Amino acid sequence: MTLASGFVLLVAGILAWLAGVHVKALRYFDRPAPARSPMFDPAISLLAWLLGAAGLAQIGRGSVPALADTLLVLLGLWGYRRFIRSASFQRRLLRRDLEALRKEHPGAEERALLYQLVYRRHPRWGEELIEQMVLDYPTVDDLARIVAKMERGFRGFRP
Repeated sequence: MTLASGFVLLVAGILAWLAGVHVKALRYFDRPAPARSPMFDPAISLLAWLLGAAGLAQIGRGSVPALADTLLVLLGLWGYRRFIRSASFQRRLLRRDLEALRKEHPGAEERALLYQLVYRRHPRWGEELIEQMVLDYPTVDDLARIVAKMERGFRGFRP
């Protein structure tokens, strides 16, 4: 019973984390009323961490090998997420998509293709922001680096 309750708590913590990420990605007025409070983001993060830690503690009380396996799976998922969101992976995706667009539109200007790439992925960012990004970062490598930063949400920008 200890292992089952531990996994339930761990899954609840992961679901709380996913709910927090989802709500944080929404614009302020698109959030539900309770999520507009300044205490919501820290509260949902704290809840997710507490549920996750309690779940891992319960799993550890039930079986140390199960705890080790669970931690390895969580570490693998964390690493996968970091890799997918990395600038190098984004660069590879943008290059692949740029080549496909070049085949579709052989005479198109490079800036127009870069604009179309970013706009297809993030239409909510707005046309002016994407145009400025393409002007400031005219190569695929530079554009991929800033797109990866913006997708992760760095200081000063939250998508």
